[in-house]
Amino acid sequence: MRKLKKRLFITAAAAIAVLAGACSAESADNADDGKKQLVYGMEAEIERVNPVLDESQEIDALLFRGLTKPNEQNEVTPDLAESWTISDDLLTYSFKLREDALWQDGEQVTADDVVFTLEKILDPETNTPITGEFREIAEVRATGDYEVEIILHRPYPPLLDQLKVGIVPEHLLSGENLMESGFNRNPVGNGPFRLKEWKGDGTIVLERNHQYYGKKPKLDEVVFKPVPDANTRLVQLKAGEIDLARLTPSQMEAVKKSDPIRIHEIDTADYRAVMYNFDLEIFRDPKVRKAISIAVDREAMVEGILAGKGEAAYGPLQKSWAGNPDAGRIDHPDLGRAAELLAEAGWEKNRDGILEKDGKLLSFELVAPAQDTVRVALANVVSQQLKPLGIIAEPKPVDQNAVKYDGEEALVIGWGSEFDPDDHTYRLFHSSEIGGSQYNFGKYRNDEVDSLLTEARTASDPEKRKAAYARFQEVLAEDPPYTFLVYLDALYGVNENVTGISDRTLGHHGFGILWNIEDWDKQAD
Repeated sequence: MRKLKKRLFITAAAAIAVLAGACSAESADNADDGKKQLVYGMEAEIERVNPVLDESQEIDALLFRGLTKPNEQNEVTPDLAESWTISDDLLTYSFKLREDALWQDGEQVTADDVVFTLEKILDPETNTPITGEFREIAEVRATGDYEVEIILHRPYPPLLDQLKVGIVPEHLLSGENLMESGFNRNPVGNGPFRLKEWKGDGTIVLERNHQYYGKKPKLDEVVFKPVPDANTRLVQLKAGEIDLARLTPSQMEAVKKSDPIRIHEIDTADYRAVMYNFDLEIFRDPKVRKAISIAVDREAMVEGILAGKGEAAYGPLQKSWAGNPDAGRIDHPDLGRAAELLAEAGWEKNRDGILEKDGKLLSFELVAPAQDTVRVALANVVSQQLKPLGIIAEPKPVDQNAVKYDGEEALVIGWGSEFDPDDHTYRLFHSSEIGGSQYNFGKYRNDEVDSLLTEARTASDPEKRKAAYARFQEVLAEDPPYTFLVYLDALYGVNENVTGISDRTLGHHGFGILWNIEDWDKQAD
């Protein structure tokens, strides 16, 4: 489909707007006293920005918008798509796009861009880990300049939720190798902010996008500054060098009333767990994994490691409408029952008190990213709690860039989604997600889990979906791929001059804090 003939006029007009915006930005740069700049101290450096290629990053939605977006209750609302209809058989979704959305180079956002984005996600050569969330799409087609149809293989209720993925520009990326494209370091988006500068130290400066179709941000700039060390983040928060940063529970006592920051304690769906590698023979018997799961003391972890800023975890959907409150719940550790299960599995203590079977010890390395103090502490506590059973879980901190997610013997993993329950379940536990760039790192296989997850993602009746998820959680408790440990509250330190933050349930790594960035403001000191 051809772009609109009026594009040349709009592009020229947009170019004038860009120049005007640049002049305004330059004026703002020359008047630093009046600039409203928010500096976000990140836990890790951003390597690239392209919503097609990676799991969502906070920066993505500031630069790229999708067809839909979540509101304060994490419900689906319109964004680039101003409306849609769904066919009676639930297989065809027809979207009407808004006509005032522009790319930051002045080109219009049209149906071609939507088709291009979704086809790239589905293209095996793109090799993106988010493909699994879109596999139910059979065809995407533009039926007009601002009209798109998505045809499904079978009903897929999570679709609208997944369509919050940022749309990327066809006119800049067509024919490009997305993995190697310079676009990933010089992104051109359609969101409320635009790239101003990507510095050599990894700091990214965004400036207000004056062409944005939606509510205009109050902030002039948002800066993403990598500050990997948690203690450094707190020091910089207190000194006013950064305005926003995620902190750890152990740092709360160091925050004084006289400090110019406020702490936002926000509920999350973010859990931590021990992930097992099923290439290891010792983990193939579910009795071993069940024994570990009933032996660990989660409440001790919540109080000792999280300082009460979280709760015990028993499964992946505990914070979801699809959560089954009875599945896998263990109110108190039961070392006696754990020992019985291990004995039933054929493990006996040797003269050193270590469990042994067929000449093999029940011993494994428990890896945690060294930069993540909470995960390292969890690994240490799990190790101590398993020793009375005769299990040797050797804590092993590893630089986060050197962690082999699909190769470690056991790993303190983190997941959890605040959106549709299909998110962070199918991709983690369905056997089709093993290998490549997918997320079933431990190579977990269970035929009933596969069947239930497929049923839950394709059932049109919400009650049938909930029933399938309830049973899925029961099966997962009997054949656990993970030992679930804790859910974390997100603890964000925020400069006292920053206003407009609206808390909602956040996701993995406290993701989503910037969801209403257009409302954020920063008063002068």
